Amino acid sequence: MRIRILAFCILAIVACRKQDIAPYPVGEPVPYDGPVADLKATLEKSPYTLFKAAWKRAEMDKKLAKTGANAFTLFIPTDKAFADGGWTLDKINQSAPADLDTLLSYYTVKGRTASASLPVYKGNMAIGTLLKSATIPKFSNTELYSYTLFIGVYKDSLFVNGRPVSKWGTAVEAANATIYPLDKMVPMPKMDMLQYLSADPRFSLYLEASRLNDSVYMDNSSWNTGRNNVMMFTPAPYMRGQFTLFAPTNNAFHKQGFYTVDDLRKYLSRSLPLGYPTYDQNYYYVYPVTSLDTLLMPNRMNFSGGSILYNYSGETSNPVYFTNELLSNQYLSGMLFRPGRRYSEPPLYLPLEFSNNNGSVMVRSFKSTAKPLPLKEQDILVLNGVIHVVDDGLFIQ
Repeated sequence: MRIRILAFCILAIVACRKQDIAPYPVGEPVPYDGPVADLKATLEKSPYTLFKAAWKRAEMDKKLAKTGANAFTLFIPTDKAFADGGWTLDKINQSAPADLDTLLSYYTVKGRTASASLPVYKGNMAIGTLLKSATIPKFSNTELYSYTLFIGVYKDSLFVNGRPVSKWGTAVEAANATIYPLDKMVPMPKMDMLQYLSADPRFSLYLEASRLNDSVYMDNSSWNTGRNNVMMFTPAPYMRGQFTLFAPTNNAFHKQGFYTVDDLRKYLSRSLPLGYPTYDQNYYYVYPVTSLDTLLMPNRMNFSGGSILYNYSGETSNPVYFTNELLSNQYLSGMLFRPGRRYSEPPLYLPLEFSNNNGSVMVRSFKSTAKPLPLKEQDILVLNGVIHVVDDGLFIQ
């Protein structure tokens, strides 16, 4: 016992040698030349009177304190933007604080996105706001839906959700926040993809094609929903993010020779019986897809079923691409979403390539010799991503 105590004392003496003590500071202190005023003081001195009135009425300072965060990012519509959006001072003063909380939480982000970092980020950055919801189907108080903003710099403007909202270079830095003034208010998404497609008769053939594919997959293996089409058009906690849909209109189907649902069924029948999954020559476990789905998978970036955005890290990913990124990010075409694993899933690639035709996005299948197709409509924000409308055909090789 005495030997053990002696050994411990020797060890303690050796461990506390002089060279292990932290050295004294050397040289002069580095002066701090950054912002001194915090968010509250900076906001108080700002000219955004309508935003400040709404902020105070909603008691947003208390909400920020409850988050436990020490830095924030605010997107503040100017007084003109508020007024153009119908938010007068009278309306703000008459609105319930809870309604103003909903409005302002959509413009408030926990964590700092400094103005110096945004221009060097390739494409748009997905940032979760303080606005959450338990009322969207499939979500609950234990699994809240989180509203997301997609922000980026394109040419001389700040873009939010694919739209220019202000000239770049107007951000204000506070000691614990970055404030981006906005010349326009940013609309919140109200519908998901399925609701949007169902409300527009132009997409009736696309929805019928998706349902026909699902019926074959469920007959093939009712327990496996990993290839299903329709379920991916609605947001759910297990989706782990959002994605981009290039929605083909009925006219796009017509240009490929599909005029009726019966035409779709006949084409689908080419792949029957569907068969069962097997290992390919690279030892990836591959599930068979229908001939009709082979045509349509590029429109949804090869995603399907309940594992649209599954990645091995388990983290949320948001392959949501607005026009400003499709025009400028040369790395998107054929980009690898997820590497493959032997005896498991094959690699997942973005199966499209994009080009810029005098400021208009052109799209075709990756490495295809087909003529690129224009987007008839762009940047339709929905609860689970963004929709671009394709009217001139399908993405064929």
